[in-house]
Amino acid sequence: MPSRLSPVRSRKLCDLVIQQIQEKISLGVFAPGTKIPTEPTLMTQLGVGRSTVREAIRVLVSAGLLEVRQGDGTYVLRGSSGKEPLEYRLRRATAREIREVRRIIEVETARLAAANRTETDLDTMRDCLVRKKAAVAASDTHGYVAADIAFHSAVAAASGNSLLADLYRSFCMVFQDFLDHLIADVGVNRYQDHIHNGLLDAITNQDADAAARFAMDGIDHFTSDITALEK
Repeated sequence: MPSRLSPVRSRKLCDLVIQQIQEKISLGVFAPGTKIPTEPTLMTQLGVGRSTVREAIRVLVSAGLLEVRQGDGTYVLRGSSGKEPLEYRLRRATAREIREVRRIIEVETARLAAANRTETDLDTMRDCLVRKKAAVAASDTHGYVAADIAFHSAVAAASGNSLLADLYRSFCMVFQDFLDHLIADVGVNRYQDHIHNGLLDAITNQDADAAARFAMDGIDHFTSDITALEK
């Protein structure tokens, strides 16, 4: 099996460099405990600059796949399978990927929450919406985002599926950074909380179909803001 990497032709150079190195690790071309090609070799084979290679290596070191030994080189950590931890993969997600994952997770989560919610769950959601309203009044972008994510996390917890709730919390680790930038651009006053109020009412009334519709409305609203910013 050839160990040579293929030149990269894309705007997202760092991500593609990471993917190629991961693939070589998972296939055993870059075996655990062995040294990967030198920085100049990677630059030549991949057709990218030094800064791109260094950033890719930094990400893979942080992910626990590689180890830099000063004065020696960069090695694949023993026991590494080339599988990137979910947290690091989420941090490389594009706006489109985030939209699609939200659509998959949040609509079904809303349905389950309508069926399984408790009064404690509802109290938590109400508290989150109160915090959101206060953040809007104060033009507090970070506070708004934190309350928004807390609300959706409370909906996930109300689903009664702890695995789903854990997955959503992991997703939120990157989603919070993304929302901070989005809300800073469009402003907290751009957001109409009738969608979240409607979602809460639907969950309270255990109307799964209505909950799913409001969840979808929220995602569509999010998508329209992203589309406007990308123009």
